[in-house]
Amino acid sequence: MNNNVHTAPRYDYGHHTTALPLPQQPQPPQSQPTQTGYHPSSDASVPTSSFYPAETDQRVILNNTKVPKEEDQPKLMENIPFAIDRIGYDEREMRTYELVVCQQPLHARMCGFGEKDRRPIDPPPIVQLIVRQKSQEPVDVQTLQIPFFVLHVTLWSADRTEERNIISNPPKCTRVLMGSLVSSPSLLKNPEGEQGLYFAFPDLSIRTEGRYTLRFSLMKLVSADFQTDAKSKIIAQVFSDAFTVYSAKKFPGMTESTDLSKAFAKQGLKIPIRNDVRSRKSDS
Repeated sequence: MNNNVHTAPRYDYGHHTTALPLPQQPQPPQSQPTQTGYHPSSDASVPTSSFYPAETDQRVILNNTKVPKEEDQPKLMENIPFAIDRIGYDEREMRTYELVVCQQPLHARMCGFGEKDRRPIDPPPIVQLIVRQKSQEPVDVQTLQIPFFVLHVTLWSADRTEERNIISNPPKCTRVLMGSLVSSPSLLKNPEGEQGLYFAFPDLSIRTEGRYTLRFSLMKLVSADFQTDAKSKIIAQVFSDAFTVYSAKKFPGMTESTDLSKAFAKQGLKIPIRNDVRSRKSDS
């Protein structure tokens, strides 16, 4: 049995740009627009590049085309000049919006391509939103229009250079990141008793093994009833730390729930809690 870990992708990730085969018919030559993403009309939750405004969909492309080794990735990411900052500024309200990943994903067990076997990322990612005035003074979270904030998550490679949302296997494309990709904020207190706005993603799962990171994008919905030419846009983004998705045989097991998860669960947040975690037997 071959126990080697597949470090090279076995699928074509990212945007689907291969056209499906069609019956050949004589047609006059005409220019076709470039397809930048595969977005089935039956599933509006599949993220594509058109989901983001052009001015915020900026990526960092490494000059070296070789895939970096896992042990070299932390050092590599320190030198990447990211164009998208985790702190956004709203000129109209003169406020800054900062995203902080206060609970990082550690690992997960791949869920495969079935629809029933879902294996959530452990621990569930939690992101805090911090709003400050122009003078850098924190804004009272109770004065914010909380329902208008939305946080969207997408799956990226461990070096943060390529999206991993879709597996392209023509003529079919399949989502890699499963679960609820959008979260609304909750007004909660952390274990120290400090109140804040938090976004939780308790049911994210990934179909294939490998090294990944999550990108969180904050949007503030704007109503056309109060503002002419209203457009909702991304105002802040942040990446999580890189984490590993294991096969069923190599997965080390779920960890005990963190104090942060337990504190939020006591306040009514729907998040899985594990108090007694059994260690997996080592392979003999």
